Amino acid sequence: MKSNIVILGILFIFMLVMGSYFPTPLTSHTVPGLVTKTLPAVVEVRPGFDNWMGAGVLISEDGWIMTAGHIVENQEVMIITMRDGSKYMSINIISDPNSDIAILKIDADPNSEGDAFPYVRLRRGYPLLGAPVFVIGHPLGMFNTISLGVISNIHQNRSPFGSGLIMTDAEVTHGNSGGPLLDMEGQLLGIIVAGSHYFTGLEANLAVPVAKGRELLEKYVRQ
Repeated sequence: MKSNIVILGILFIFMLVMGSYFPTPLTSHTVPGLVTKTLPAVVEVRPGFDNWMGAGVLISEDGWIMTAGHIVENQEVMIITMRDGSKYMSINIISDPNSDIAILKIDADPNSEGDAFPYVRLRRGYPLLGAPVFVIGHPLGMFNTISLGVISNIHQNRSPFGSGLIMTDAEVTHGNSGGPLLDMEGQLLGIIVAGSHYFTGLEANLAVPVAKGRELLEKYVRQ
């Protein structure tokens, strides 16, 4: 009896470990379901006094957003537009001096509206090479556009975007900056910071790993 319990325990642990290595199987419903789940958390991020814009993604129910550092560079006010068209202002902007990532806080209490903000969960660790991923952004002003790809490389160092970058072949162009790179669980892997137009002949779309943004937020909260 005891041996059977031990065997069942080993099998259970094995299944948990293997589940962490092999993501959700792709089906015709996987990506549409994940898009439906994550899209409400993707926002437009626009400087308060300029006409250009980028993307961002909510990472907490109280309105913290992760985006690309160059989107908020030298800005004091950012305008956040949700998928439903509602707009918020942010003056609480924190950038990482060592990588192209930033966090900002919506200046509103979600409870005043009766609901928490939609948000995505942050993944821990790097993805496997070849793992399927998807990107959400606003390329060329086409809002909430989806592109699919795989993880092409990891731990890449490219100036001026930072170190430990994630590379993907998912299509990225102007307007994707600041948008989320997501895995097949709908978890945030990184923030898109550069498209292939930076690298001649190389489909080198880059994302700052989410760990950089997590460190930035935790450091700010500790202060």
